Amino acid sequence: MSSDIIVGFILLYISTLGVIANWTVFLFLSKVPSIHKSFGSLTRNQALGDAIQTTTVLFVVVPMVLFDIEFLKINSNIVSFVMLFGYEVSVLSHLLLACNRLCAVTNPLKYQQLYSQRFTIGMLFTANMYAFASIIVLYTSGCRYFWSSELHMFMYHVSNSCVNFSFYGIFCKYLTIIILILLIDLFSIYKARLFLQKTQQDRISHQVNTKEVGLLVQTCLQGLLFTVELICYFIISPHVENKWAQFFLTTFAFLTIHTCDGTISIFCNGDFRKYIFKNSFTKLSGQLSKVGPRTESHIPQ
Repeated sequence: MSSDIIVGFILLYISTLGVIANWTVFLFLSKVPSIHKSFGSLTRNQALGDAIQTTTVLFVVVPMVLFDIEFLKINSNIVSFVMLFGYEVSVLSHLLLACNRLCAVTNPLKYQQLYSQRFTIGMLFTANMYAFASIIVLYTSGCRYFWSSELHMFMYHVSNSCVNFSFYGIFCKYLTIIILILLIDLFSIYKARLFLQKTQQDRISHQVNTKEVGLLVQTCLQGLLFTVELICYFIISPHVENKWAQFFLTTFAFLTIHTCDGTISIFCNGDFRKYIFKNSFTKLSGQLSKVGPRTESHIPQ
């Protein structure tokens, strides 16, 4: 079995899970009334960024690899920019979510006042426009990323301008953002612990803060995963010679982490998790009840 077939089926399996998880979050999270609108909007925007990447892999990269479509390989630089836009949206959404959780666990009263829907929409519009502008700047710089059939990963054409842009414009920028996210998350964990200790005797306040901590766990896990991805992609993989090791440190790690992003959003939101599985069970039960048990009169003679 050729390496393209193996890689294609690995990407097919993971991207399918990613598409299901991320589009589920994007389409249905807003239907859960108990989730604060601001947090829900930020999480949905993050899921949109992840969905753009996993959907592009499923419907473009997977066919390109499995069926060796030359046209897609020649134009894979366009595919890479679409995925980079999704990545930019996802990372910036993580940063906004980290700030959101910090405010929620440190000062719940101001959180309700500050994070209005209008303010949240303004933040998301600014972040997404910045993401789009960043990709336009990268494209106009002449830097191109193409799919390498040998290494099964997107690689830029080696030139001084492209190497510098990739290092400073991508790696250093994302490293700075993710370090900032981790610092905010660590401080949020510290403040959340203090608040939980203060509200031990107040059952209602304790339940509210416990829920906020659960959502904080979501942002912390996702921030940690992004850190792992960045280290694998930019720091470890350049020092590895084996092509399979490079594949698992780059393309596989990239896709898996953005698939896990949507899964974490589902399982760290108790109310959303109940909504998803309860509705799925209800629909399945309804379909089965319509079929009903077969009587003797229904059995063909």
